[in-house]
Amino acid sequence: MDISASWIWSDDSDGRDYNLCSIFRRDFRLETVPESAHLKITADSYYRLKVNGQWLGDGPARAYPEHYQYEVYDLNGILRSGQNQIEATVRYYGCGTFHQIPQRAGFLAQLEMTNPDQIIVSDENFFAAKVPQWITSTVKSSIQLPPYEIFDASILDKLDWKPATKICAAQDGAYRDLHERDCKILSRHEFLLRRFVGGNRVQKAGITIAVSPKKIYFPGDVTANCSDVLPLLVAFRVKSPRTQTIRFGSLNLNVSVNGQISSDDKITLKQGDNLIVAASNNLSYGHLVDSAITLPADAELEIQSCYDTSGRIAVVDLSRIAHLSSDIPFREPDSPNNARYEEFSRVAEAALKIQSANEFCQKYPEVRLFERSELSIDPYPAFMLREVQNLQANDLENPDALIFNDDSCTVVNPTPGCDVELCYDLGEQNVGFWNFALFAASGTVIDLTAIEYITPDGRLQHTRGDYRNGMRYICREGYNRYSSLHRRSGRYLFITIRNAAKPVRIQLLRLIESTYPVVPEGEFHASDLRLERIYEISARTLKLCMEDTFTDCPLYEQTLWVGDARNESLFAMSCFGAYDLVRRCIRLAGQSLERFPLVGSQVPSGWSSIIPVWSFLWGMSVEDYCYETGDLKFGREVWPMVIRNLDGAKALIDPVSGLFSCYDWNLFEWSKTDCSHPTMLYNSMFLVATLSSAIRLGESLNEPMESYKECCEKLKKAINNKWDSRKLAWPDSIHADGTVSEDVSMHTSMLALLYDIAESKFIAAARANTVTPRPELIKIGSPFALLYLYLSLEKLGMPDEIMKNIYRDYMPMLELGSTTVWESFPRGTNTPSDFPSRSHCHGWSAAPLYFLPRLILGIVPESPGATKFGISPRISDLEHASGARPTVHGRIEVSWVKKGNQLHINAHAPQNVELNYRKNDTHADFEVFFNQKVVN
Repeated sequence: MDISASWIWSDDSDGRDYNLCSIFRRDFRLETVPESAHLKITADSYYRLKVNGQWLGDGPARAYPEHYQYEVYDLNGILRSGQNQIEATVRYYGCGTFHQIPQRAGFLAQLEMTNPDQIIVSDENFFAAKVPQWITSTVKSSIQLPPYEIFDASILDKLDWKPATKICAAQDGAYRDLHERDCKILSRHEFLLRRFVGGNRVQKAGITIAVSPKKIYFPGDVTANCSDVLPLLVAFRVKSPRTQTIRFGSLNLNVSVNGQISSDDKITLKQGDNLIVAASNNLSYGHLVDSAITLPADAELEIQSCYDTSGRIAVVDLSRIAHLSSDIPFREPDSPNNARYEEFSRVAEAALKIQSANEFCQKYPEVRLFERSELSIDPYPAFMLREVQNLQANDLENPDALIFNDDSCTVVNPTPGCDVELCYDLGEQNVGFWNFALFAASGTVIDLTAIEYITPDGRLQHTRGDYRNGMRYICREGYNRYSSLHRRSGRYLFITIRNAAKPVRIQLLRLIESTYPVVPEGEFHASDLRLERIYEISARTLKLCMEDTFTDCPLYEQTLWVGDARNESLFAMSCFGAYDLVRRCIRLAGQSLERFPLVGSQVPSGWSSIIPVWSFLWGMSVEDYCYETGDLKFGREVWPMVIRNLDGAKALIDPVSGLFSCYDWNLFEWSKTDCSHPTMLYNSMFLVATLSSAIRLGESLNEPMESYKECCEKLKKAINNKWDSRKLAWPDSIHADGTVSEDVSMHTSMLALLYDIAESKFIAAARANTVTPRPELIKIGSPFALLYLYLSLEKLGMPDEIMKNIYRDYMPMLELGSTTVWESFPRGTNTPSDFPSRSHCHGWSAAPLYFLPRLILGIVPESPGATKFGISPRISDLEHASGARPTVHGRIEVSWVKKGNQLHINAHAPQNVELNYRKNDTHADFEVFFNQKVVN
């Protein structure tokens, strides 16, 4: 590291407040343009860089504080003789996410120029200003993501530029091992709206009272654990002009009115004063990090304090119950938090029965009173609770103007008593930054909200209250232009124009698509266009799930889930040749071993969590990469991590059963398997798999592996000892008291076959459980597990069964017009009722990218390092197919076509890659030509 720059910020505070935003600027003059110029830059937690007004990129790449990274931008062609300017907008989240572990607000930059030699570093010569338009008191978008984005351009305060405050030298900050980003910077492309779906009048946004108990009890905390105990008990008076029944919304709250607990989304208010009490309804699973109650705008309600004549909200101090909890171990049966849950349950039950404000004040004479402005701002309920009416004739003009990149405008006219929403279809799911330009009156509100799916009968699949996939912009008078500071995803965009005092003329609204810059080296074409389309939507899904790491999905979480990444790595190597991203994910996940006994489930993250299957899949991904690329140098680099992960797992093998056993999150996939028990049979099976992969890699590295071979064989024996001859299957789990589960699934059978665990006497039954599972066996619940099913079928020599399953599992997606592949199936446990999937874009589901070229094109690796491939296309009922698969040496291209009783196969590879024709049963009736030569 050769950085002389300093960490700087816009003030001398401790830099740990919530949701900060500042701008940094350095003006400098160059007499001549330097021969070369490179800018090193990083920040906590996020920056957007502009040089001479040109948007160059966003960062930094996610990283552990112990191994922090900076980006390097090449400024050749951007700098000019004369005046130049570096500008960076920096956000400090001040809260835990599943991508960052914030330490303190800070910015670091170093510009290095040669011929003439010059260096400019971040120090007191940079100017800094807080952004007054950036609204800090927002809710979090979700437990996984940063605070909700609200920008109020109607605040006319100018930036108060002052010399930046120097925090410390680069090497003395909270971040260690500063080094250059080890993956490419994300691309940016204009992506226009494709179709105007329709518009509605909607009711005005209601009164939302949102409270973030984390910010009340633990300000500055940057963890994000699901087991945190964050109790909330709030009370206020509502003055109603009449007796009325109203529809309200609540998030993570039980609500009572005058002592009557609401059982649905309706409450009855009497004329005059009413007491509203709200209490958290879920303390044991903290995905719902902010709580909110929303009352309708048209009910003419007045919010008043229970304690005085102000409008302040009473929050009962329950700090004695509040507690921060690690999720390692996860869901202990005798959790020390149980007493906290029970105490709060008693408190909440009694409080919700209180019938008047006076009674509440007597019960709780000392509370914390918050002005509404001191609470969190949550725009999202206005969208979730929307009620629509048809547009009137003069409400909207020229809605199609937003589809085209020209100067014509879509005009939304004021609608007294209500607001207007417009819905546009992007044509396919995408991810990026919203960018818009419009003319409006000061105070006009623009809410942008995206969703993934609309049912054929018009119902919207909201992202629920635990993820707010939107942003808000409040207009200044006249011309407004803005680019969002957070990447968001969706297919359908809802633009809601609120509080418009005069016509709003929208000149431009588009997405700046932002994904990892990859080339689609893989191709697949076939006479059955359905297969071609399945490949296309799988490839698009994977691309949308590639940022600075592989991520699970671009909308809900954008998180490097380590198990997801193993699937995605296999797919990405065979489709995009994205070896750099595979290396990065392996290295980054391996660094979690500095904190945990096994590789963490999602990294880097404020959530301390282990999913053992994910830890084992990480170990397998190391061998996957080394086999694909032949890069044993990287294998040697991460080998200490591999061993540390294995040793952590060996320490958790139960000496009595001989099986892996722990109280972490024992998930495999979204099936109906009960994974709340310490000993899950599939955990031990995946441990066998990662031991086996480590043994193969270790032998390639000349490492001693005898102790791991012995461990592997003992595990296999312990697993086979648990075979249930009555049910002809392995039980799913063994409970903490030693009870053997009555549940059986197809998962254990397919894994036992795939990883050579099943003894010969069990193979026939396990094969039947895998290929034709009986009704009583729990079935696969998500496309994630299809990779392991397909690999099992391939091992059983049943490639046609794989193709049959691909048609069965992916055709429903095509039939519903999906442009990406789903996270789960309706038969799984993670699918909202009445919708086909939770996330409609999930990279773990892109298995066709791996299998269609492998089966239909017949491109199968036969040696490490991609030096030898067998070419054995399965032609089945197809007439022709063609495509390509990347390797570290270049593309292998294959095409084949039937011509009467002849089969012509052509295959080309880089010079140092050997291709060999391999006959299979689908070639039996044909005279086969391989590269113009008869081969049978």
